Amino acid sequence: METPSPTLVTATAVRTAAEVEREALRLAARLRGTGVAAGDRVLLKADNSVEVVTALLALVHLGASIVLLDDRQTEEECHRAARVARVRWSLGATAANVPAGATPLTFADLAGGEPVDCALNFHTWQDQPDALVTWSSGSTGLPKGVVRSGAAFLADLERTRERMGYRPDDVLLPLVPFSHFYGLTLVLIWWRVGATLVVAATDRLDQALRVGVDTGVTVVDATPSTYHSLLNLTERRPQLRDDLSTVRMWCVGGAPLGAAFADRYAVAFGLPLLDGYGSNEAGNVALACADNAVGCGRPMPGVEVTIVGEDGKPVHVGHTGEIVVRTPALMAGYLADDGSLVPPPDPDAWRTQDLGYWDSEGNLYVVGRKLAVHRLGHTLYPEAIERRAEACGRPVKIVSVDDERRGCQLVFVVADPDGGSSHYWRREIDALLPAYERPNRVMVVEQFPLNGNGKPDMAALKMRALAYRTGVGSAAVPYGDRVAALGEVVDFLRSQPEKVYDILTEISVRKAVELEIEGSVETLAGAVEEVVRYGPDKVPQLAVFMSSNVLLYSYVLYALVPSLFVEKVVLRPSSQVGSQTRRLHELLAGVHGLPIELSEESQRDFVEGTAAESRVVVFTGAYANAENVRTKLRKDQLFLFFGQGINPFVVGPDAEHERAVEDAVRIRMLNSGQDCFGPDIFLVHKSTMESFVEGLTKRLAEQRYGEYGDPDVDYGPLCYDGALKLATEYLPKNAEYIVRGGSIDFRTGHVEPTVLVRDLEDGAAVSEFFSPIFNVVAYDDETKLREILASPYFAERAMGAMLYGLNAELVEHIARRHTVAVNSTLLEVDNGNSPFGGKGIMANYVMHRGKRIAEPLLISKTVAQYGKKS
Repeated sequence: METPSPTLVTATAVRTAAEVEREALRLAARLRGTGVAAGDRVLLKADNSVEVVTALLALVHLGASIVLLDDRQTEEECHRAARVARVRWSLGATAANVPAGATPLTFADLAGGEPVDCALNFHTWQDQPDALVTWSSGSTGLPKGVVRSGAAFLADLERTRERMGYRPDDVLLPLVPFSHFYGLTLVLIWWRVGATLVVAATDRLDQALRVGVDTGVTVVDATPSTYHSLLNLTERRPQLRDDLSTVRMWCVGGAPLGAAFADRYAVAFGLPLLDGYGSNEAGNVALACADNAVGCGRPMPGVEVTIVGEDGKPVHVGHTGEIVVRTPALMAGYLADDGSLVPPPDPDAWRTQDLGYWDSEGNLYVVGRKLAVHRLGHTLYPEAIERRAEACGRPVKIVSVDDERRGCQLVFVVADPDGGSSHYWRREIDALLPAYERPNRVMVVEQFPLNGNGKPDMAALKMRALAYRTGVGSAAVPYGDRVAALGEVVDFLRSQPEKVYDILTEISVRKAVELEIEGSVETLAGAVEEVVRYGPDKVPQLAVFMSSNVLLYSYVLYALVPSLFVEKVVLRPSSQVGSQTRRLHELLAGVHGLPIELSEESQRDFVEGTAAESRVVVFTGAYANAENVRTKLRKDQLFLFFGQGINPFVVGPDAEHERAVEDAVRIRMLNSGQDCFGPDIFLVHKSTMESFVEGLTKRLAEQRYGEYGDPDVDYGPLCYDGALKLATEYLPKNAEYIVRGGSIDFRTGHVEPTVLVRDLEDGAAVSEFFSPIFNVVAYDDETKLREILASPYFAERAMGAMLYGLNAELVEHIARRHTVAVNSTLLEVDNGNSPFGGKGIMANYVMHRGKRIAEPLLISKTVAQYGKKS
């Protein structure tokens, strides 16, 4: 029999079994040398990363008691978990906030050294009575620590492996968090089986699928909400469905699966979703498999399941009741708040608080949590209603809101990345339900917020639902009564986008406006969550020097979202797009009715008047102009500068050429080359230069030129006179390097997409041009690449960087000064509710007490961080 030889794959590297084992043994040796011993409680803040996989194997080898905590958990929850679990050590990418007596260790602290042992061994861990501590979802209170023995966990793992039939030639793509028993099970099954494991971030589905497709994925594990997103993605990109034809098992868990969606998915992919049922407390209870893809399948060997009614007696086949489990995988108990172990009340009858039923063949179906609400004389189970409502074609969660006057109100939250209106989804859902189960309100979000275990965060959804239903936000939103107005803007953008197109296609191609509307809707949908997360205080007045491009997105970022914590916002339009800014404001002001004003003052009067009277001032545009304004402000004012960066697009020796070319064209040609995310230089390794340039010129020849309003047009004439002037100056000076294009029609403003190619030794010739010019520069070694990115010109303008085919260490190095996109463009990493930018003083900075600080910016976060101290 061949020895299993597992392989680990990421977006940037492939590691063999020998490499993984050596690194895990090396880490185990370093941990042992630090003092970590068998049985010690070690807190591991776990994201889905190579470092965490390595750490898990090392800790299992040492026989440590592993306390898993999701990397997204707050510092407060991390501290509580460490205290309750009585951890001795904390291991992670950064030092965790742990109580006295616990020692923080980072992966950087543990670098270096050599392995001592020859092979990984699970025996010591298997003997530990508290080998694993995971956490309940916390949906009904604070998360509880769930303690399981190593023997119980590994026996459960073997039952799972046998039921599902994993093979050494499988390529596993887990899209579930490794901090949950579901994800951890897959990691250890991978190692025991000797398969290939793809490690990818769970919050970037498109990127994870890219890596999976490239690796020949055969088994995917994800939650129902992720599968909804995946199916929607393939409907927009049909080729992706063909790319995923290598998958032989689509496994689903973590939440109940709606029958209608399961049928829809099976039709689309020709294979069923293999559902499963389990929990942190009881392990895997029942699993559907390729030979029996019905419901959640039959109970696992040695596991007994009973379904009981309210009287505690078993119910008949087809009748819904509470699921009661007897399993050898049952937890040892919960951790009490003082750290002591509280055994389960009845090990022979674990009351799951979940509802389910049997079919006639002994297959288990799970309906949802046993959480009843009383409405219109009926006792309703929201999760059971959710499953039926999901026949509409989208994931649905129900939030019940108590109302003294009207009784229990049901707000249905629909996750629709396509942005369908609430009216549309209400009509679809009403058709599926009896009158007493229908929604009082329907709220549409792009995706559900997730808690620390990767499950829909019902507390966050309830807060949003309260704001949406009543127009009154959480107390953490200073002007919560304005939340409903932002919702009105979202509905308007979704229902009447043509009115926005009419204005913005005067300065942008329609495809760019479409992306701008999409980004604006996403940002508005996350506005409440953003403000609650960062907690800015009230600001009396905000003055904004508006951008000359992406007008709608700028209006959202600098006016609408800040209106939740700013009493009054005053905008001064850029003179280049004054007419469009005014008309856009007039259009949206009629929708939101918020205290957002447009100033007609000259720049000088605006600086000396409105800006001088404002607590916070935002400037978008050129660095020199920002400096001129800054010098006229008081030190007690907060000044935020949003400028431009070089945004280098780096193509390394291991880049996937087609993807790099496609993304290069997409980001540089965005809005005819006039978008601020456009890279001013393409640094391409000489080994890939020829194929990159060849692909680039071929794709550019396919770009369609025409009027801005034409939905089929890829680019049009330059809108800004300054951009045309810069192109006119740059191209003649660098004519000897032009390999494609180079012509300019001064009558129409048409700049032909132009490619220039040179060696780094000839100089980078970087210029911040806003036009379809591709400045391609060849480099031949990493040292020279590092040198140019660290040069003063680049360092001062460090904002974003797009990196393809680079090693992980180099990516990390560049990320110290830039917001980086790995194997994708800045469009994919930009999030209007999170800070963006770099450490370049000419790219972005905040002035606080007269001192400039270059860092990624977001108005709410910056105000929360510095506003109280101004």
